[in-house]
Amino acid sequence: MKALQGVEGRVVWAQQPAPVCDVGEIRIRVGAAGLNRADLLQRAGLYPPPPGVSPVLGLECAGIVSEVGAGCDWQIGDRVCALLAGGGMAEEVVVDARHALPVPEGMTLQEAAALPEVFATAWLNLFQLAGLRPGEKVLLHAGASGVGSAAIQLCRAFGSPCWVSVGSPQRLAYCQSLGAQGGALRGDEQLQALGDFGPFDVILDPVGGNYAALNLELLAQDGRWLNIGLMGGRKAELDFALLLGKRIQLIGSTLRSRDEQFKAALLHDLQQFVWPLFAEGRLKPNLQGSFPVEEAEAAFAELASNQVNGKLVLVIDSTLV
Repeated sequence: MKALQGVEGRVVWAQQPAPVCDVGEIRIRVGAAGLNRADLLQRAGLYPPPPGVSPVLGLECAGIVSEVGAGCDWQIGDRVCALLAGGGMAEEVVVDARHALPVPEGMTLQEAAALPEVFATAWLNLFQLAGLRPGEKVLLHAGASGVGSAAIQLCRAFGSPCWVSVGSPQRLAYCQSLGAQGGALRGDEQLQALGDFGPFDVILDPVGGNYAALNLELLAQDGRWLNIGLMGGRKAELDFALLLGKRIQLIGSTLRSRDEQFKAALLHDLQQFVWPLFAEGRLKPNLQGSFPVEEAEAAFAELASNQVNGKLVLVIDSTLV
């Protein structure tokens, strides 16, 4: 099969050995694969896959089941999307059958490829780890990102008002179109305006370092701060008196390195609580655009520009999508 790997800061579409489908696994003929910031980091050599995971790029995909291992309920021909630790940007991928979900009715494979990673990340952090309750106020940094777009919709669907920080007025308008109450633009003075909307019960933050002091200031008593990325640096000086005084929970969170059972339970929750909302029209994929896999470098460059609202996908097999 052909697959996409990061080699010395670029991507290469080349022949790779096809994975073996074992007990409890399914093989997916990939139609499209979602592009995530983790793929940018892996291409640059900064985010290697966990031990034992394929070096092929891609943390999510959508396609058609082409082989079913023993003990699986899927059928050959089923349309699925899957959460992966790697390997999605390939003609085929083998995945734990519990990590696949049905493509929502009426949705294309391109749209479905943009769902698993971001909705799993948003659900895990807001609802499982932070225990978000209806009516609690949420702040989403990088609100126009793929995770931010999913999180805005989930907050709206489950009754928690949310605000965002973004990089431009256009991106703020995009977030408001998804259900955000409002927000502020990046920049120290502008971000201080978020205080007008707070205090916040939950902050979902992929930025890290240079937002740390601001997050402490903006959080409410018993607030929960979920750090899921380091776009703004890995180090910060914290006022621990403020952390203690407000009884703030600071939670570091990653998804890719979680074990198989954890991911299976997470995907089970998504299918039970989130997937029905796509059929009802209360959630939607936030797909800004797609690229043929032969133009992967252009797709990576667009994501790296930080101007993408929602998600980009790579079309792996145009005959399926």
